Amino acid sequence: MTTLASAGVPACVIAAHGTRDPHGVAVGRALIERVRGRLPGVPVHEGYVELVEPPIAAAVRAAFAGGAERAVVVPLMLGTGTHVRDDIPEAIAAGLADEPASGPGGIAASLDRVRYARPLGADPRLLDAVMNRATAAADDWAEPGERPLRDLGVVFLGRGAKVAEANADHARLARLFAERTGASVEAAFIQVTRPSLPEALGRLAMLGHRRIVVAPNFLLPGLLRTWMREQVQAWAATHPDVPVRIAEVIGDCDDLADVVADRYREAAGELAPTAGEAGAPVYLAGLRLAGREVLVVGAGHVADRRVPRLLEAGARVRLISPTLSVRLRGLVRSGAEIAWEQRPYADGDVGSAWYVLAATNDPEVNARVAGAAEAARVFCVRADAARLGTAWTPAVERAAGLTVAVVGNRDPRRSVRVRDALLAALHD
Repeated sequence: MTTLASAGVPACVIAAHGTRDPHGVAVGRALIERVRGRLPGVPVHEGYVELVEPPIAAAVRAAFAGGAERAVVVPLMLGTGTHVRDDIPEAIAAGLADEPASGPGGIAASLDRVRYARPLGADPRLLDAVMNRATAAADDWAEPGERPLRDLGVVFLGRGAKVAEANADHARLARLFAERTGASVEAAFIQVTRPSLPEALGRLAMLGHRRIVVAPNFLLPGLLRTWMREQVQAWAATHPDVPVRIAEVIGDCDDLADVVADRYREAAGELAPTAGEAGAPVYLAGLRLAGREVLVVGAGHVADRRVPRLLEAGARVRLISPTLSVRLRGLVRSGAEIAWEQRPYADGDVGSAWYVLAATNDPEVNARVAGAAEAARVFCVRADAARLGTAWTPAVERAAGLTVAVVGNRDPRRSVRVRDALLAALHD
């Protein structure tokens, strides 16, 4: 029978906020059980920033004490606020600091054995979940055959953070909510920043809306949900002519469990190999791309480096991006073999490409590109998460009539150092 330690399966530590609300604790633990069902064979631990036991540091210790050689910490949080940026990483470090120098099986419990997954963020599945709950709250307001939220006033309510980027992400989601539903949407926050929930309700009423839905972009029941209900009740008491309905939080559901499991898989794919693993798990081959179409999605720093190499190989580069870097713009203007389509990626763009590079700054778009390429049996490099693609880009250089390429298992800087050492040996 294969044991966990010999199988090398990374443990999953779900890092949640915590709440004094017993119902919120129960819903959160039901969600964690649902995630376990999506990760068979993966030990799943739970830890909390505050208010609920165990703390995150203890959950990290428990993951290694249970026999895992590696672990992935997934923040059960939407944005990149203070908890995600500071509190959870500090808790991870505290959990590792309390570990002995060598844990079970002789594996050092150190930072290179842990990956910190990105927050749940603007995943379209979670936006769908919020819209579904808002639709359910307003279902009987719609005329037969109409979209339930069309032309209604909607307050898209977020937590609010001290980190401006997190608040900006919420405002962006509110815009997407409006585009997809036809509702008149106001972004608001329950704490820390403005506009507040009462302010957003007042603005919608001032614009003439006499039916308003509050759609909370909250994961689980807790204090934020309580504050939301209290503030809506207080506002409604002074505006009896404007009925307001409150949608439920996302809660324990398949969509949320799927996103958490995907964040784990994404980060687990980037973990360093355990002792004894040899080399990168790829089959090395040289691609002859001369005259063949290569699709590049995104035109930032990665494309800056890769597109000239593709052109050197004779590829016909099809570049899809709303904007271009200065270098790539110069190449396009010079008449290089680049067909630039000034727009975002769309389904079906893989088309007849022989090779694909997903290099946008949006992981969700990169995932769509890689998924479409795999469905078409076209090899694809994911610049943001190499192990989630089907091809890796080596560190390459040409000298003395040879092309030297080095593919590392995780550390691109080491690949470059090895490549340069080989080049130096060729010149000796």
